[in-house]
Amino acid sequence: MIELDAYARKVGVSVSDMLSKSRKPEFVAARQVYWFYLRSCGLGFSEIGRRFGWNHATVLHGVKKVRDFIWTKDEYLERYLDAVGYEKTVRT
Repeated sequence: MIELDAYARKVGVSVSDMLSKSRKPEFVAARQVYWFYLRSCGLGFSEIGRRFGWNHATVLHGVKKVRDFIWTKDEYLERYLDAVGYEKTVRT
C-alpha cells in the first residue's frame, strides 16, 4: 500500500493539504484519488473518513466522483491516478 506521505510527495502536495478541508481543486482531486486508492485496497468508507477527518458519506461521494470521471481528461486526476499506479484498461 502506498503511504500518504509518499503519495503526497509524488503528486506535489503536502500531507497537511491532503488532510485539510481546503476546496482547492488540486487538493480535492488528490484527496479523492487517494480515497479511491484506499478503497481499492479494501478499506471501508468509514475507516477512510476517520483517517482524514471526513464522514463516510463524503468519502463515498469522492470515490464515486473519481470512478465516474476516470475516463475524462483532467490534469489532476491523470497525474494522481498515475501516482497510485492505476492503469485504465477496460472500463467497468
